[in-house]
Amino acid sequence: MNIVSKTLMVDIENEITILDGTVKVKVLHQAYVNDSSEGVYVDIELADYTDVTFVGKPATVIGVRKMLKEINLNFDELVDEVCVDLFNEETVEYLKSLYNSIKSPYTK
Repeated sequence: MNIVSKTLMVDIENEITILDGTVKVKVLHQAYVNDSSEGVYVDIELADYTDVTFVGKPATVIGVRKMLKEINLNFDELVDEVCVDLFNEETVEYLKSLYNSIKSPYTK
């Protein structure tokens, strides 16, 4: 067997609120951690939305997007503004340490 590299994929869930709590949504980010020429590389991407509520009632992402668009607001941009602050250097270092803790007789 000749495994030449390893990749760690981690799912991270956070519940966020936008528009002063009018909309709540659970966001799922996926972190991909692997080796690069500069060392351990971490890439965190927004993957999915679940458990959306609008003024406390269950809603769909499509429905909330449509409602917000009618008042010239962009759901994805609002979510992105909140998500920017979810991950910091401490998060990245923790993911790197998880990656480095993976031991295998097949990889370096």
